[in-house]
Amino acid sequence: MGDHGLLTQWPLNRDVLRIPQALWHNTQTESLYRTAPRIFLALDYDGTLVPIAPSPSEARPSPELLAILAQLSKDPMLTVTIVSGRQLSDLCALISIPGLTYIGTHGAELCTANGDTRQLVPTGVLTMTVARLQRELLPIFAHVPGLLLENKRFALALHYRLAQPEVEEWAIGQFVAVVQDHLRKGLALEIIYGKKVIEVRQIGVNKGHALRTLLATALPMTLPIYIGDDQTDEDAFQFLDGRGLTILVADHPRPTAAHYLLSNPREVLRFLGSLRALRDSSQSV
Repeated sequence: MGDHGLLTQWPLNRDVLRIPQALWHNTQTESLYRTAPRIFLALDYDGTLVPIAPSPSEARPSPELLAILAQLSKDPMLTVTIVSGRQLSDLCALISIPGLTYIGTHGAELCTANGDTRQLVPTGVLTMTVARLQRELLPIFAHVPGLLLENKRFALALHYRLAQPEVEEWAIGQFVAVVQDHLRKGLALEIIYGKKVIEVRQIGVNKGHALRTLLATALPMTLPIYIGDDQTDEDAFQFLDGRGLTILVADHPRPTAAHYLLSNPREVLRFLGSLRALRDSSQSV
């Protein structure tokens, strides 16, 4: 069984932990993204582009955000990718902008800028395992207020943001117990923790590996920028460590593999507006 029975610990490499610096008024980073010939901009969705909502369906993009993303997508020297734990179809429906690339289900699914979609992992056994887990867990949680079991085809998530505090520990324990029964059978699954959500996915499916796939074909002199708020974004931060700008979105600094900090989605929106303005000004010189 190896490490398959272990819960994922975050970040995966504690040697790169640091307390991030505030991004604003940092002339060195501003110079990087002002002068970079090409930029690969990857953005998490929930908690980064939009505030965390009581339920996933309530987290909607603002018109201002959609307008800025549409403007950035028109820059021929800037690639914009939305990276999320959400299903690809959900993500594309929420932010439907021509020219964007989308990564769904933590890196299991990809939709390119020209609309081609593909899976980045083998799907047969994984989707059957997720369906089997859902069948086992649904009767446990079906009548408990505030719990939402979400089948993402390539991952299964239990949302408990709306549950009573005394229910949370019980629900997590039930979820872990059922998943560990499958881990003991040698299935290559891992449990990950997000903000009021616990999830099971295939080992090796993460945002860092998805970025590796996309950046493998990036042109020389491309500056990667990644912005995210969750523990699942740490894989991307670690992959880009020493390769690009990594920005954590958090109310307060915390140990992370990211180098810089923005406080909330409003600051992310402000950064995207500043990036657009800087790129416009540099290209007009």
